[in-house]
Order: sequence, then C-alpha cells, then structure tokens
Amino acid sequence: MQLSPTCIRDILIAVEIHSDFHTCTQYKVENPFPELSGHSHEEILYHIRQCEESGLIQGVHYDNGRHTDIADLTPVGHEFLANIRNDTIWKKVLSKGAGASLSILMELANQLAVKLFLN
Repeated sequence: MQLSPTCIRDILIAVEIHSDFHTCTQYKVENPFPELSGHSHEEILYHIRQCEESGLIQGVHYDNGRHTDIADLTPVGHEFLANIRNDTIWKKVLSKGAGASLSILMELANQLAVKLFLN
C-alpha cells in the first residue's frame, strides 16, 4: 500500500482529540472517528502500523481487525502534529514532499514550521 500522508495526519489528529491520560483512542470499524471518514478500514490500519513503527504513536493493540487501541501520541508524534496542524504548512509539505518518505516529510514540516514562526 502506498503511504498516505493525509491518512497519517488524520490519525494523529484523531488520537490527540480522543485520548487523554486515562483513556486511549479506540478506533472501531463500525464506528470510525469523523477525522478518519475519508479513509478505508485497511488504509487506516496500515497507517496506524506505519505511525507506530515510525514512533509517532504508542501503546497500539489490535483486536481481530474490529477495533484498535492507541494509547497516545509520542513526543515525536506531538511535535510532528504541531508542525503540520497549520493548513498553510501542511499544503506546502504535501506539495514539496510529494512521494517522499515519512522521515523526509517530518523534516520538511519541521523546516517549514521553523521558517513560519521565526519570520
């Protein structure tokens, strides 16, 4: 499956919104979060795994493909989301980083955020 930066961003946003210190995010096939409505179930599961393996989210537990628990964002996940939350930066990341790896997208987002906030 091809990497979808938009799906990754949507997952990070959903985890940030729906988890706290006491509650993990529980993605359910039959009742997905509105932030994930533009993605298929298989796409979401694939990108949850990519987020976990890239160190953006932690505490992931799969239950027979029907629901997936995600404990929280990692510090790296919070930083990446903070850098891409701004729609202007996000659009620039997508245009400049088309087809790039996740690590390059993260670096590009960091560079663009630094430029925005230092100017």
